[in-house]
Amino acid sequence: MKKAVAFGLFSALVLALPASAEVGQGTAEIGAGVGYTSMDSNKSVSNTNDSGTAIGVRGGYNFTKLFELEGQVSDTSASDSGVDLGLNTYMVNAVFNFHPKDSIEPYVLGGVGYASLSADSSFGSVSDSSNAFQVAVGSRFFFGEKKQAGLRVELASLNEKTFNESSIHNDLNVGFIWMFGR
Repeated sequence: MKKAVAFGLFSALVLALPASAEVGQGTAEIGAGVGYTSMDSNKSVSNTNDSGTAIGVRGGYNFTKLFELEGQVSDTSASDSGVDLGLNTYMVNAVFNFHPKDSIEPYVLGGVGYASLSADSSFGSVSDSSNAFQVAVGSRFFFGEKKQAGLRVELASLNEKTFNESSIHNDLNVGFIWMFGR
């Protein structure tokens, strides 16, 4: 319920901001999305790749038409054999944007940050945290007359080392974005 309320408030804020159609130096982007995460089997109770649901928000600033620096916060929840897993990440990403068309903008990104993994069961709870890094590819699909709103689709791979074990989690994320600034 808290996530739904936070997402609703974030959406209202996004719609209230002034927008600019131009993507380039001095513009900014905010967005929210949901995703499917394949958790590494290293973090599984049943030694399988568990899948979870991710929800996240991000915001970035375009220093040039090609380079953006963004912050990203996400929360992934999964369940495995009676154990609830939670992965929270806080990332800073360097994004390189390509511009083949006004309405489509592919990108690649690399990010560093922090990951916190928790496991809760009827027997108790454990948690650990570590540094994390990620790489991703994706694209923004802008729509509308001014091309200020869009859909962002991303495939990311996150590496973290909680519980002294290196793990890679893969995520397919789809979200709504809003460009503004200048």
